[in-house]
Amino acid sequence: MKTTKTKAKPSANKTKRSRNGTGHVRLRADGRWEGQYYFEGERKSCYGQTEEECQGKLNVVLGKIYRGSYMDGSMMPFYTYMHFWHEKYILVRLATHTNYEIYIEKHIYHSKLGSIPLKKLCLEDFIDFFREKELSGRLDKKPGGLAPKTLRNMRNMMSEALARAVNRLQWLDRNPIEGLKTPKVSPPQIQVYSKSHQTCIEQAALYHEDKNALMVLIDLYTGLRIGELCGLSWLDFGPGKEYFKIRRILERLSKKWAENRSEYQRIFMVGGKEEGATALYLGPPKTESGKRVVYTNDQAVLGFNRIETYQKKMGFYRPDGFLFVNQNGNPYEPRAYNKLYRDVLQRAGVDYRKFHTLRHTFATRAFELAFDIPTLAEILGHAQKTTTENMYGHSLDDTKKSAMARFNRSAG
Repeated sequence: MKTTKTKAKPSANKTKRSRNGTGHVRLRADGRWEGQYYFEGERKSCYGQTEEECQGKLNVVLGKIYRGSYMDGSMMPFYTYMHFWHEKYILVRLATHTNYEIYIEKHIYHSKLGSIPLKKLCLEDFIDFFREKELSGRLDKKPGGLAPKTLRNMRNMMSEALARAVNRLQWLDRNPIEGLKTPKVSPPQIQVYSKSHQTCIEQAALYHEDKNALMVLIDLYTGLRIGELCGLSWLDFGPGKEYFKIRRILERLSKKWAENRSEYQRIFMVGGKEEGATALYLGPPKTESGKRVVYTNDQAVLGFNRIETYQKKMGFYRPDGFLFVNQNGNPYEPRAYNKLYRDVLQRAGVDYRKFHTLRHTFATRAFELAFDIPTLAEILGHAQKTTTENMYGHSLDDTKKSAMARFNRSAG
């Protein structure tokens, strides 16, 4: 009797692995289209809002697999991805680059979070990371954690980077940091020198043997940021020093980010050390509003004239040179000026407050003199008028009280 052999049917729960490069699209329950494909024996996905969009993304992936150039970024450790994203994709101010480098290399790199593959990240991982940073995240080893503003900036950086992994790179189907809340950022406490303290500071600056101390006097009557002051050149002044232009700021930046940016000019210091990761650069102000014309007053012109006379007497005045220079003719670096500023305050008998307090003091005196908000915002170089109002609202309230008090005198 002749028998026939029948082939055994494959088990229902056993699936055959597809080869690299095969794929198809399907409509998900959430309304998105999903393109599924296989790479190294694992099923992976890309997504789109329409079938055409999804098929186009899938075709790109399949083409890369065929050419051997495909990279599965979803398995990349979070630190590696953040480093990759920072190096390749973002265009921000150089000072922001420096902050991002610190967040990535000093915080994420040394954390458990940094070792987790992208596709395995979940919200709880970020909650644990930020809780630790809030409690004990200081890099100087002092007790306490990072400031709420720093935590917020770090979260925003991570969110932006992960959004690219979702929307552009298609390595993730969701942003795992969504929903994370960091501590509320309180408005900064504005410190201002009193009128009596301001008088003492002005006198100490005027009669200091180092005429660079006049930067303190000048800032009390112009409200400039310290980087703007240190970047001032005699070429920035109009006839008779009636006005000057803010076109550049002086700041220390990472060579890595600044060297290939044409808008930044490196300042080589006489007798200075050129090795190291950072250098002094002249670059554009923080915003377009920072580029402005500032008209002078008698007190500021007095300071400018004394500095010019001093430089000519000492033999290191140059018509195209910096206003504030040391004995070598090098411009004052913002951080280095703090030592001279402290000395001025000590001679004035006034407790130390940050240099930016001089700017706040100028703005407060301006409100007391009934400056309107749009004018003061332009003088200070604020991009938004609301910034001026929010920062100096306490002064505005005093001005309103004085104005309303006039009715009392007129009624009497």
